[in-house]
Amino acid sequence: MTTSNPCDSDNGSTGIRSAKTDDATWFDEFTIELRLLAVPGSAIGDAVASAREFLADAGTSAEECFGSPKRYADELDLPTIPRKAVNGAGLRAGLGVLGLIGFLVSALPLVQGEAVSVDLPTLSMFAVVFIGAVLMPTFLSSLARVRPRAWMVVVAALLGFALPIGLSLWTDSAQSLFTVSALVIVIVSALLVLVPAIWSQVRHSLRDDPIVEPGGTPAPRPSISTRLFLGMITWSMVILSIVIWLFVLFGEPIER
Repeated sequence: MTTSNPCDSDNGSTGIRSAKTDDATWFDEFTIELRLLAVPGSAIGDAVASAREFLADAGTSAEECFGSPKRYADELDLPTIPRKAVNGAGLRAGLGVLGLIGFLVSALPLVQGEAVSVDLPTLSMFAVVFIGAVLMPTFLSSLARVRPRAWMVVVAALLGFALPIGLSLWTDSAQSLFTVSALVIVIVSALLVLVPAIWSQVRHSLRDDPIVEPGGTPAPRPSISTRLFLGMITWSMVILSIVIWLFVLFGEPIER
């Protein structure tokens, strides 16, 4: 499927990640743009196959022929999958992070037989995680269009160190608002970590909406590496929770 004149020059945006791309990169970015528009996999396969066929006859580069991947994907006006009111993946990830934070604040007090003191920094941390889960789909869509840069890694690393340190300093000087039983928080945190992981494992299909070109058939099973990667993502919060409990259970006797 092509527009009426796909070889017209493109004076708009230059694409997802770069101003100049080779054909392979162009088609990768074109596929990403169609995914971000929630186009079904079969329609994506048809659009990519049609573009490749037209390009073979045109004898020029994909960028010169079609323009930017984003603009061309928008021009095709392909059918889209209705978006859910609540992004399930983002919600499950947010619940898992909330459970992980719950373990961070309650594991040690539970071992020591103490209640959890809740203060303003702790409440703020939970609020930030909740807001982050809601905004996650928008953030990921924007991130997919950005080429990774070294400064982004540096900024992310600095934030990763600065935020916990700042929160710890704020917590040390904050007044306790109320206390909660550590056992209650541990039980709730376990549910927040386990239920989303089990739900994702049971309901998620590795063959959900695959990209299939006309006349083709989806692969019967994804590769082992793909299955392992998705498994790690699904159970990442559970794995991190186990790490937290190992530090608490084995680190506490050493400190004594």
